[in-house]
Amino acid sequence: MKNPILLFLLGVPLLAACVFDVPFTTDHVISIDQSILGAWESVPAENDDPVQTRIFRYSDTEYLVHYLEDDWDIYFRAYPINLGGVSAIQLEVLGDKDEAVEQDAAERYMIATYRLLDNKLEVRTLNSDLVSPDIKDSELLRAAFLKHKENPELFNDPGFFRRSEN
Repeated sequence: MKNPILLFLLGVPLLAACVFDVPFTTDHVISIDQSILGAWESVPAENDDPVQTRIFRYSDTEYLVHYLEDDWDIYFRAYPINLGGVSAIQLEVLGDKDEAVEQDAAERYMIATYRLLDNKLEVRTLNSDLVSPDIKDSELLRAAFLKHKENPELFNDPGFFRRSEN
């Protein structure tokens, strides 16, 4: 399998995420935001094609995210988290249409924030200059995150999506 998170990020304009081998947390007790459910397409940079993304309710506290680019599908488990008062979404790659990702696979997790602005979904990813993807321990990841939680650059590289008819 290709690196699914890398391919996901390459297809989303302006996103350059910090990808981790371990989760920040395994808790998923925060209710999902119903307003982001549905079909979205990226607002592409000049000469790029939009990428389709669908966000489904999986449970009261989890999303299933289906990302479609050309003939390639990838699935993520995602859930709202709160780290030291900072609200975010943790994404875990599940696999693509052909195979699942092994439980101990590297580069499976990513953290992002989002907000709805003028009917567009703005997504920002964790800044790897502040929290290193080389950290291989969840507790150390949380500590690195919390060290920078007040930094306005903690999440950067915005990407934008609009509602899709498809």
